[in-house]
Amino acid sequence: MEDEKKWGSAESWLAELIESARTNAKHWFIAWLVTLIALIGTNAYWIYVFQSYDYVSQTSDGVNSINTGTQGDVINEPKSAAEKEAK
Repeated sequence: MEDEKKWGSAESWLAELIESARTNAKHWFIAWLVTLIALIGTNAYWIYVFQSYDYVSQTSDGVNSINTGTQGDVINEPKSAAEKEAK
């Protein structure tokens, strides 16, 4: 009879411990998901910002150029055929 009391109290203690661990695990998982979503969102925002920015550089002669992948003058217009022939 005494052994049954010991096991009964041990079982209830383990049941409470498991329930507490389950609750804590759910809370930490939700916190992890929120953090992951925030990380993905901020990285996507920074990628968008840096992709939409035109990088302007200046040569030693004082000529500005915008590096967007297409080469041209400051307003990013390619040189016309007449200007190419004049040179």
